[in-house]
Amino acid sequence: MTHSLSYTRDQRKVLFLSSLGGALEYYDFIIYIFFTHIIEKNFFSQPGSSFATLKTLAVFSIGYLLRPIGGVIFSHFGDRYGRKVVFILTVVCMAVPSMAIGLLPTTAQIGGWAPLLLLLFRMLQGLALGGEIPAAITFVAEHMDNYRKGFSLSTLFVGINLGMLLASGATSILSFVFTETELMDYGWRVAFIVGGLFGFVSLWFRRSLQETTAFRSLKLQELKKVPFLYLMRHFPKQVFQGTFLVAIAAVCVFIFLYWPEYLHQYFHYDYSWLIRMNTLSTFILSFMILIGGLLVDQYGGRKVYLWGVGTLACSSYWIFHLLLIPNPWWTMVPYFMLSAIFCLLPAAYSMILTQMFPTSVRYSGVAMSYNLAYAFFGGTSPLISEFIIQYSHQKLAPSLYITIIAVISWCVCFAQAKKLNSND
Repeated sequence: MTHSLSYTRDQRKVLFLSSLGGALEYYDFIIYIFFTHIIEKNFFSQPGSSFATLKTLAVFSIGYLLRPIGGVIFSHFGDRYGRKVVFILTVVCMAVPSMAIGLLPTTAQIGGWAPLLLLLFRMLQGLALGGEIPAAITFVAEHMDNYRKGFSLSTLFVGINLGMLLASGATSILSFVFTETELMDYGWRVAFIVGGLFGFVSLWFRRSLQETTAFRSLKLQELKKVPFLYLMRHFPKQVFQGTFLVAIAAVCVFIFLYWPEYLHQYFHYDYSWLIRMNTLSTFILSFMILIGGLLVDQYGGRKVYLWGVGTLACSSYWIFHLLLIPNPWWTMVPYFMLSAIFCLLPAAYSMILTQMFPTSVRYSGVAMSYNLAYAFFGGTSPLISEFIIQYSHQKLAPSLYITIIAVISWCVCFAQAKKLNSND
């Protein structure tokens, strides 16, 4: 079978709107963390309260913990009624809460209802994020020809990274336009309201997307009444394998987010300089991920995955060891080295996941694997890294955690590939 080297008009539309939607939804989700100190003062700083910061961060974290539940809920609709309907629902469930947070009265205005409503809106956003990214992976994979699938999937993760950069850029602009007092009083709301408006724009464009051929080809009797239950009854091993395939990528993502705080606390570099370096590196990483997608199309998802994870397992300690060189510019070297390896993973594991599950429960399988990995491995990475450092008194201890997860992930993929080869 031959495949066109160029995208069709419909495929370009799917790719653009999926990536754009991912960027805007991730912006809506992540913008909270950039205004943590302001949200803390407006919603949690009450007389006699000594846990304001902890409460503020807990509200942020609850979104990540709810991602697996969101994956279950939205994947039910996606595998039962179609991928497109979920693309509409997740945008609504992300954009409406973002707008609502931007308009939400403070604790000084409505008392204890303010933090409770803030928590509710963040919970809705966490559920939406748990459905959005797996939906995008499934939607794009089913729309693209095999020859272009790896590169196509990589563009989704470029969109997610650009959403983070968009949030960072919006914060910088608002900090420049408004005084500190104005930003505290009302300026911060602009970021959330604009995010909500972006979501509704994305919703308008997504209405014109077409359902995937793979789902339309399913016969009525092939649709499962409760896809999640069918998945866990017939494909629990694949969900377990998929979780560990994504685990190493989830750990790396959160290590990148933890990087500025880690270098500031243990190597005493200037935090503002580290943030600028982190932003630049994230921008460069976004385009390096596209290279990973091209390699997946050329050599296959499992080969590229094994190369990347194997290299990470063998080199993470030595990459971190470069941080011992007392020069702030050297911090960029290990970061770029990790980025160069990490860029091989997103398209590779996405390709593998979409091949592991049949069409009738594909979205459910991708959602469970992806969200469990990020909830249990990604979200806990900074905490585990911090614990290992404190316990071992070794500043390079996070490299040990990366190595352990990388070895496990590599073994899971290798065993899976070996079984497939033996069945050929």
